[in-house]
Amino acid sequence: MMRVLPPLLVIGGPAGAGKSSIADAVAQRLDAPVVGLADGAGEDQHGVDLNTLQDRLDAHEDAELVVVEGVFALALPPIRWAARWTVYVDTPLDISLARRALGRDDPRAVLRAYLDGGRDAHARNVAPGRQLADLVVDGADPLPDTAERIYRFITRRSTTAPR
Repeated sequence: MMRVLPPLLVIGGPAGAGKSSIADAVAQRLDAPVVGLADGAGEDQHGVDLNTLQDRLDAHEDAELVVVEGVFALALPPIRWAARWTVYVDTPLDISLARRALGRDDPRAVLRAYLDGGRDAHARNVAPGRQLADLVVDGADPLPDTAERIYRFITRRSTTAPR
C-alpha cells in the first residue's frame, strides 16, 4: 500500500494525449509539483516502479497538492486509490499518435510500435481508465480551457480548496 501525504490529482490517458502539458498548466495554477510516472516506454502498467514513485511523492510531503500524470496512472490501483481526484485525458488516437510521431526525428518507430500492438495495448490497459476517472477532458481542446476546467472541478470538490 502506498503512503501518500499530500492530496493527489492523478491524470491518465494515452501517450500523446497532452497529459504532461495539462498537468503542468494545472500545477502552475495550483502552485503544485508534478510527478510524472515516466511510464510511456512499456506496453503495460507492470513497468511502473511504485517504490520509486513513492520516493518521488515523499519528496513533496509538504505540498498542499501533488499532480501525478502518466499513461498508466489510472491503471494502477495503488495510485488510483490514493488519488483525491482522477482525470482521464480522452484524446482521439489519431491525434495522440500524430503528436508522438511529430515529436521524433524519425517517426517510423512510433508508427511501427502502434501498428505492432500499441493500439491493442491501449485498449487493454489505458482506455479502461476513462470509466474509472472522476472527470474526462478532451485532449484536443485548448490547453487553457482544459486546465481551467480541471481547476474548477478540483476546487468545487474540495473541502479545503487549493489556492
